[in-house]
Amino acid sequence: MKGIYKIAAIVLFVLWLILLWMAPSLFTQQEFSVTTGEEDAVKPEKDVTVDASSAYSALISRINSPFAASRYQPLLDRNIFIRPEAIPESFTPDKLKIVTIGATNLPFMYIGFIQKQDGTMIGQINWSGKTYFAKKGEKFKDYKVLEINSKIIRAENKDGQLTLDYKKAVKSKELIAKLYNSMDDKTFEVKKGEEINGYKVLDIKADSVILYGQEQEWVIKKGR
Repeated sequence: MKGIYKIAAIVLFVLWLILLWMAPSLFTQQEFSVTTGEEDAVKPEKDVTVDASSAYSALISRINSPFAASRYQPLLDRNIFIRPEAIPESFTPDKLKIVTIGATNLPFMYIGFIQKQDGTMIGQINWSGKTYFAKKGEKFKDYKVLEINSKIIRAENKDGQLTLDYKKAVKSKELIAKLYNSMDDKTFEVKKGEEINGYKVLDIKADSVILYGQEQEWVIKKGR
């Protein structure tokens, strides 16, 4: 087997030498002259050696570099030992999940009452550490008492009516949503009208939060 490899190598070497020897004649441009009836002079021939050398040099140059050096410049400029910077992720409401949706507790409570001999009921309302006494038709803060008994106080202000159950937290009609942002791994609460990273909270319902931003509405469903 070694003898066959040696013979093949010798043959390839001889063919290469023949190719080098024939290269000048292969790439030499021959010039033809056309004679007319008026003159029969012989035109001077070009320097065959110079043309052959130029053609051979062009061939070797193209073999060594088939493309322009500018094609490889980006690869040369790139540092392979530096990790490419990741494109920063932009926030969208798709990153949000609903944790809970519920009503807020108002800062007051119906905690006691006094019943006079004539049957008049006076309610005791605790508001952020302060105590107010009011009977039907009177006010505590900006609420007017419409009805009072041992179980409830029904009152109203400019935003509407509400009911204070005896010794129970008073729930607001406004809903608050607790959201989880998977982008920064944080949980926070929002109300209607507030903004989240440039997206406005249009509405909060029992099972969804509706946002607006980037010229479109985004509906975040509970439990998705």
